[in-house]
Amino acid sequence: MAVRLWLLFAAFLPVLLSCTDAKAPPIERDYPLTKITDHVYVIEGPNRAPTRENQGFSNNPGFVLVHRGVVVIDPGGSLQVGEMVLNKIARVTRDPVIAVIDTHVHGDHWLGNQAIKAAYPNAVIYAHPKMIAAIKSGAGESWLEKMNQMTQGASRGTTAVAPDLGLDNDDRLRLHGTTFRIVHNDRAHTDNDIMIDVTEEGVIFLGDIVLNKRIAVDFPEQGNISGQIAAIDLALKSKATHFIPGHGSCGGREIALAQRGFLVALHTAVKKYYDQRLRDTEMNDKLVADLVAYKDWIGFDRLARVVNVTYRHVETESP
Repeated sequence: MAVRLWLLFAAFLPVLLSCTDAKAPPIERDYPLTKITDHVYVIEGPNRAPTRENQGFSNNPGFVLVHRGVVVIDPGGSLQVGEMVLNKIARVTRDPVIAVIDTHVHGDHWLGNQAIKAAYPNAVIYAHPKMIAAIKSGAGESWLEKMNQMTQGASRGTTAVAPDLGLDNDDRLRLHGTTFRIVHNDRAHTDNDIMIDVTEEGVIFLGDIVLNKRIAVDFPEQGNISGQIAAIDLALKSKATHFIPGHGSCGGREIALAQRGFLVALHTAVKKYYDQRLRDTEMNDKLVADLVAYKDWIGFDRLARVVNVTYRHVETESP
């Protein structure tokens, strides 16, 4: 009897595995499409980490209508999100996607590349050269695994499609009559962030250099708080009037100013207690009090993680 059961299980094992590896269902919720200008649209994702409930959708994918084409910015964290972005584009125009620009290596922003390439094989995907190098060194597979874990399988079927060409600071990509000016400041949220200034539209896509009322609790090792402040200053020097954060609602300059205010307050407070010879674990309670103005921001309850990284940056900067 035991042998028969084993043979039966073995016969069905390939079927079970194929079900496990099958593509997860499409995005269930119909997220609203926000019109920023006559030619720029954004799908504002849930302002929280990727989960099974949001099926990996947490960023703000955008697209720009150019002459007889579409340029996508950050197509999201999975195949499912990328397909949703394509569906939103189809509601606005029948023009093809001619390009994608990824803001940085974190997979919740670019794993949707797969859907765009599948639908438009000739579309060129751009990113900073360091992002491309990181993906080739294994970051793509790492993010696939991380997203699958965070979504509990709701992003199944996603593969890592790396960008094709690199863009660096002050490069100007002219696509069908529209200018995309690239802003990069060495190390900010990561070492490969780019912001995209859509010059004719007065719109700047900020990636995760700026979040709206959210603290990046996974403040990365390759990032730098002083560099992030400097990057925000570059964004504020642009002529843009519409600011698109990596997460959270879109708005104007006030979004960038608020993020800058938090980072400056955090850096200043950590430096003050560092100069008093306190360890990062010893200053946490004091920092919660000092930064109480940001207590309603998402991630404030996990401030200690950000403090730890900021402490190490301050330590490096100090003589």
